[in-house]
Amino acid sequence: MFFVDTCTQFLYNFIIMTQLVLFCFAVLWPVPPDNQVHPLGNNWGEFQDYGSGAYFHNGIDILTPDTSGVEVRAVAPGWVKAWGTIQAELHYRIAVCDSPLTFTGRAEGWLYAHIDPDRYHKNLGDPVATGEVIGYLVAWPVDSSFDHIHFARISDTGATWQRFPSPTWWFVKNPLLDLNPNTDLEPPVFENARAGWRFAFCRDNQNNRYLHPDSLNGDVDIIARIFDRTGFSSGSQIWDRLAPYQIEYMIRREDGLVVVPWTLSVQFSNLLDGALVNVVYKTDNVCRSRGDYSSRQYYFIITNTDGDSVIEATDIAGRWSTALLGDAGYWVIVRAADVAGNITVDSMLVRTRNGVGVNELARGDVPPVCDVASTVASGRAGLVVRLGGPASVKFRLIDPAGRVVQAMDCGQLDCGIHRLELKPLKPGVYNLEITTGRFRRFSRLIITG
Repeated sequence: MFFVDTCTQFLYNFIIMTQLVLFCFAVLWPVPPDNQVHPLGNNWGEFQDYGSGAYFHNGIDILTPDTSGVEVRAVAPGWVKAWGTIQAELHYRIAVCDSPLTFTGRAEGWLYAHIDPDRYHKNLGDPVATGEVIGYLVAWPVDSSFDHIHFARISDTGATWQRFPSPTWWFVKNPLLDLNPNTDLEPPVFENARAGWRFAFCRDNQNNRYLHPDSLNGDVDIIARIFDRTGFSSGSQIWDRLAPYQIEYMIRREDGLVVVPWTLSVQFSNLLDGALVNVVYKTDNVCRSRGDYSSRQYYFIITNTDGDSVIEATDIAGRWSTALLGDAGYWVIVRAADVAGNITVDSMLVRTRNGVGVNELARGDVPPVCDVASTVASGRAGLVVRLGGPASVKFRLIDPAGRVVQAMDCGQLDCGIHRLELKPLKPGVYNLEITTGRFRRFSRLIITG
């Protein structure tokens, strides 16, 4: 009997491993019909606050209005590494790992939440095949039309992931990137961030400190109010308001000079850390993000970024350094996209009024023995430094978003002329900070296209 059971288990494991090898990135939906798009009630990375504090929604809520319960089907093969609840009867969940229980390192898997504990369901250690029924959904008590499965891509370590009620799972990837089909019909929608103004402008990471768009000065955060919808309605205009997948921005002077090239603000694709929600979303009394059953509005701090898709605490260092550019009119242009590639672009003309020129930003006197010039070609630049005496020389190039794009410690240079070659740069305006000994000054470097 043991031999038969062992062979059966081996065969089952072999089938699952074969499926894993064949398994590509696309997966079917976890509820029937599994080959069509379902409406969503919440999106990956969406702002949420039901009264106990703000957080990122770390999955997608696939709506399945059916008070009799809905089958939950495995989207991929694997092994059940967790079965339990984080909060009472409504929040039971199954975690199906791609790797077997014998693998204890960090591995990824799929999370299926809001499983009915009183009906059939898979249990800890069970193997799972693609398309197999692993449980049934509970009815949602707040509103039967919000019956849903919370579906997420997660990772953890250990032979099992049984750490209830406080699991240690990482939420590692937006499931919409893998679900197929995913025919999104509608692009994101921009709304006025303030009355009469498409975008809002506040002091760098300060609450309730907003500037008039005709008088921007200093370090500024740009706030955009955006939501997405799929075209597959939930039946509620509130629940249909989802967070977009990606936001980018650029800034162009009225004469056409691009001072901030297209820069990625946020992309809801990777690891979500709920503690960083205020890096992405504005939540003060003026631009108040909301995400609950009765209201959905999302105010994105699009300048809080270092330009990559990873949301980090250090992203708050991003800003628009308006004093770098000189007083002029500028077009702020924002582009929002969904996973299916639908794009909406919106813009707003603003004006900076710092009252000082770039060269007045110096924080030290320039010694008479030092003279700096720049040579600019298409996409390339060099520095010519003339020293009347030996000095240690350093320089940094800083873009209008406050990011250091190049830096060099030239060490001790002798008296005379020195030519320093810069790496290729994107077209735009840069702040050149050069230090000679104890003296430092700023000047402007413009790279043409």
